Amino acid sequence: MGEGLLERYIEDLKKELESKPEDPELLFKLGVAYVRIGKTDSAREVYKKLKGIDKSKAKELLDTIYEV
Repeated sequence: MGEGLLERYIEDLKKELESKPEDPELLFKLGVAYVRIGKTDSAREVYKKLKGIDKSKAKELLDTIYEV
């Protein structure tokens, strides 16, 4: 996915999260998209929120952030 497409994807995910802010799947996808465009600080913020909602998805995101 090109960076421009990823930026648009991120915006779409943010809009969707406005109506479903606790959706672990959407948060996970947002975190991964941030990692792919090099915004690890943003991905970590998503991780912190996800950790309180779905520990399994949070760990998966953390592994993605740190490429474990």
